[in-house]
Amino acid sequence: MPVALTFCETRHTGYTAAKGSPVDMKEMDDRETRRLAALARYAVLDTPREPSFDEIAALAATICDAPIAVVNLIGDGRQFFKAEVGLGVRETPLDSSFCAWAILEDDFLLVPDTTQDARFTHNPLVVGDPHIRFYAGALLKTAEGLPIGTLCVLDHRPRTLTAVQEDTLRVLARQVMAQLDLHRTIAERDRRFEAAVASEQRLRLVLDSARDYAIVTTDGERRITSWSAGAQEAFGWPEREAIGRPIDDLFTPEDRAAGVPAREVEKALAEGVAPDVRWHLRADGSRVFMNGSTHPIMADGAAAGGFLKIARNETSQREQTDELARTRAELVDSEARFRNMADGAPMMMWVTDPDGYCTYLNRSWYELTGQREEDALGFGWLDATHPDDQSIAEDAFLRANAAHAPFRVEYRLRRADGTYRWAIDAASPRFGADGEYLGYVGSVIDIDERREAEDALRRAMTLLEAVMEAVPGVVYAKDRAGRMLAANRGTVDLVGKPLAGIIGRTDAAFLDDASQAAEVMANDARIMADNRTEVLEEAVSRPDGSRATWLSTKAPFLDAQGNVIGLVGSSIDITERKQAEERLRDSEARLSQERTRLATLVESLPVGVCFLTPTAETLLSNPAYRRFLPDGTLPSRLPDTDRRWIGWDPSGRPIPREEYPGARALRGEATHATDFVCRTPVGDIWVRVSGIPLADENGRPAGAIVVVVDVTDEKRAQQALERLNGTLEAQVAERTADRDRMWRLSTDLMLVARFDATITAVNPAWTTLLGWSETDLIGRSFLDLVHPEDRDRTVSEAARLADGFRTLRFENRYRHRDGTYRFLSWTAVPDDDFINAVARDVDAERKAQLDLEQAQEQLRQAQKMEAVGQLTGGIAHDFNNLLTGIIGSLDMMQRQFAKGDTSKLERYATTAITSANRAAALTHRLLAFSRRQPLDPKPVSANRLVTGMEELLRRTIGESVRLEIVTAGGLWQTLCDPHQLESAILNLAINARDAMPDGGTLTIETCNAHLDDAYAAREREVQPGQYVCICVTDTGTGMTADTIAKAFEPFFTTKPIGQGTGLGLSMIYGFARQSEGYAKIYSEVGHGTTFKLYLPRHYDESEEADEHSTRLADEPRAEHGEVVLVVEDETAVRALVVDVLEELGYRALEAVDGPSGLKLLQSELQIDLLITDIGLPGLNGRQLADAARERRPELSVLFMTGYAENATIANGFLTPGMEMITKPFAIDALAGRIRAIIEARRT
Repeated sequence: MPVALTFCETRHTGYTAAKGSPVDMKEMDDRETRRLAALARYAVLDTPREPSFDEIAALAATICDAPIAVVNLIGDGRQFFKAEVGLGVRETPLDSSFCAWAILEDDFLLVPDTTQDARFTHNPLVVGDPHIRFYAGALLKTAEGLPIGTLCVLDHRPRTLTAVQEDTLRVLARQVMAQLDLHRTIAERDRRFEAAVASEQRLRLVLDSARDYAIVTTDGERRITSWSAGAQEAFGWPEREAIGRPIDDLFTPEDRAAGVPAREVEKALAEGVAPDVRWHLRADGSRVFMNGSTHPIMADGAAAGGFLKIARNETSQREQTDELARTRAELVDSEARFRNMADGAPMMMWVTDPDGYCTYLNRSWYELTGQREEDALGFGWLDATHPDDQSIAEDAFLRANAAHAPFRVEYRLRRADGTYRWAIDAASPRFGADGEYLGYVGSVIDIDERREAEDALRRAMTLLEAVMEAVPGVVYAKDRAGRMLAANRGTVDLVGKPLAGIIGRTDAAFLDDASQAAEVMANDARIMADNRTEVLEEAVSRPDGSRATWLSTKAPFLDAQGNVIGLVGSSIDITERKQAEERLRDSEARLSQERTRLATLVESLPVGVCFLTPTAETLLSNPAYRRFLPDGTLPSRLPDTDRRWIGWDPSGRPIPREEYPGARALRGEATHATDFVCRTPVGDIWVRVSGIPLADENGRPAGAIVVVVDVTDEKRAQQALERLNGTLEAQVAERTADRDRMWRLSTDLMLVARFDATITAVNPAWTTLLGWSETDLIGRSFLDLVHPEDRDRTVSEAARLADGFRTLRFENRYRHRDGTYRFLSWTAVPDDDFINAVARDVDAERKAQLDLEQAQEQLRQAQKMEAVGQLTGGIAHDFNNLLTGIIGSLDMMQRQFAKGDTSKLERYATTAITSANRAAALTHRLLAFSRRQPLDPKPVSANRLVTGMEELLRRTIGESVRLEIVTAGGLWQTLCDPHQLESAILNLAINARDAMPDGGTLTIETCNAHLDDAYAAREREVQPGQYVCICVTDTGTGMTADTIAKAFEPFFTTKPIGQGTGLGLSMIYGFARQSEGYAKIYSEVGHGTTFKLYLPRHYDESEEADEHSTRLADEPRAEHGEVVLVVEDETAVRALVVDVLEELGYRALEAVDGPSGLKLLQSELQIDLLITDIGLPGLNGRQLADAARERRPELSVLFMTGYAENATIANGFLTPGMEMITKPFAIDALAGRIRAIIEARRT
């Protein structure tokens, strides 16, 4: 026995003995024998580790907060660890076992302190490593109540378990037994399955051994269920194709039509057996004669719904030897006659069988190709074809052979000397007397010379056609009777009929004009009769009915003996040339008339006109032009070359002669309406002169036209108009004064600004409402007055105005001269150059709305605090446990220091840090629930984060749930706390796993999403824009609409009591909203659930922040004597940060609150970085930072926060040069963050 058999006043499993008296040995031996037999039935000793048991052990350690957990099986003289956490071994001796005592209990053994329990006081595991001080074990009991081991947890310190932990340990022990029972059930099932497979294999071996017989079984529907090797040989179907096929397919079509298969089954059922002696079908369509019988399959004396057919192939015995001999003799005789005929034929001949196999080639083939018979038969004949033609010949033959149709194909055939000649292969199918397809008989004829002749003719015809088409006009050839033999496209276009309607017909047949056809044919007949070439003009009608003149050249067409056998001709259309000649004659006559009329017209024009030659000579001018000259006579050259004609521009400057419009026009430069003063014999007058260059039909300069108009009256009228404008300006000034009165008296703000935001005008209301004078604002950007949080929206709205849109009720905050801000509601319209805007003060309205919202928020917070109160007890209990670990470890470290023993300091420090981190995580979860948890946002790649969690997710959801991760290419980055995002995804995965108790698929996808205005209008909490979407989908039970509506509420859960807090989805929702994102649930009962988490896109596409980037191997130290100011009201935290800074080489200043810190910041001391807590008395951290930056604008700030009212991420909280670190933080993380901030400031 593995335990002592005598005890002192100790109770074990119902047995009690006086001191020194033995326990009932027989009963104990019998119980131990049955226990070991039960353990053996599970066959679990010495088996490898399995995740299902490892997970239970890990869960037990976590729930019981123990460093060691074991699934222990107590064997004969040994204990085997099926799963363990914190030991690192799989087996230990039984003489020091705690569990050997546990299996003597009813179901649970709890030892709070092993040093106080007489059973374990001297146990080597207690007095030596690993110094076990605590043990709790729940028995692993079989269905018969026999203990085969324990699920136990152990610790290095004395302690106890809560009732919940103890109950949970018992539940997990039952889970271990459930896993063991499942393993045993699966093993027994596998053994039965292997036995059945072995039996079936033996039966298959017996059936396949009878290869002379076809053995087939069917079900009640006469579909084949088994198929022996003999059946495969007899019928040709492999087993995989035969199984499931109707057995009727083995019968011939005529037997199936006659109902033989059904009658055979009926007879077998009625008489117990039915003979089957007849022809059957093979898989290839051939027939096989089978001799056998069909039997019904019986079970317990009754038909079991299937049949057995056993038959032997006797096809050969059925063949009639004499008929076969006679047929063969006839075939030999027929083949001999054919061979004699074919071998004497001048062309090549061949024969194939139905499969396309060439069985005969005649002597001509072998003589031409040089092939041997053994090489050519079959498909070897293809080797004699040209390599480029083999596929053509083979495809033509195979297609025809499949269709049993005649075919013809041309290909090149290799001669015996290696050269190739063209041949034509033609064949027809052969059929027997019964219509059976027998193959092909064909012939091959050498057509190489014919092909060469055809190719030469084709090339000649192609050349002739190309020449005819290249010749302009009409080209044709006719026979002696005038019938058209050939014609080009020009002929077709002239006649207006297709070529097919011309060839072979005379002009009289295809020309619509009979008289024209008779004239053409008469000319053709004369030329052929005279046997001479003529060139003549012929009038013809076009297809549209118009007339044309053609210049034709016609010549007799002679044969080789010189006889006229027709006519050839060509014609070109000279209609346009004839018409051009006529037009030229008419144009010359009209030009002469036009010159006369132009001279008359110019002379009578009221404006001055002068025509100049390219050499500046006056070709023609009229009296109106000549009156502008000082002496009234026409000069011989340009007016500006006459020094007596002087022009002046409106400023009184003499105009150089090269600037006169006439001179510029001769240089090719057109000028229009140039005004200047001209001095004439009758005085100075205003003239408007234009110069227009002239060009001939080839674009060369041909002179110029100068036009001079007297505009003196127009100038006088313009002067009168200018005087009138002076009167109108006075009227406009009066209207402007009215507008200015309204501008000055309005209580609303009025603004005129350029589109670049520069203010050009403001009304006096700006001084009344905001304290700014007009001189303060004119020329300044109105964006300087906009609240920093509203600036981007204001810029966007100004851009809309620049695009021509109007603004209605746009609200933003403007700074008063005293530094405060007021809410304004703007209406604005754009014109060509300015923004015209009016604003109304809505500050009081906004404050009233804010008061209402604050009252509502206080009501919600009160409700929330009521819910938080429900958690207080459990959280206090957890904190007490954690603080015990921290305080106890620190106390032990002090004791060790006092003793001078440092050997265990690292272990106590690790225990304290572990408990502290768990306390931080607990605080983190509680603050996240309250939706006030300060986040540590960083650029995050969701793809990288999700794929990095894959292993964790797979361990969490178990093997029964299949995990699929689908990441999108080109995914944007988002700005969020990566730890919170990991927690959210893990929480959703656990929820999905719980919704799939029977297993299923969990899919996690990432994608880019654009939520437009329409979607935002439907979902009130959504801001339109670009988001990164993380989608978690399961195939579980789904949720009702009522459940979805409550899913985000705290403490709402659909899980049984004790299996869910109802905080998971509420915390995820809080995280999404803090990150300016959105969460949405889609679900349908019985079809699964999809949870979509939308996080806003982060537009800085640089690499995502690495949470370990600041954890350097060597802590970053001060390099340039930097000075850091630490403002923290908690003495311990402040002292710790100051110690760290000094340890790293920084000079540290410290202050206990905001006002004292501000005094240092307003001094002349060097301060490179401000580290401040957010929640400070008197002046909070953000207010301190803002006040400090008024004096030190470039000051870098690092906020520390554990919890603060304003410490959540919001627009504008962290401005450039500000960062945040969350308490508690690691020393190396703080050092890295300080160094990074200072370096960033320098760059």
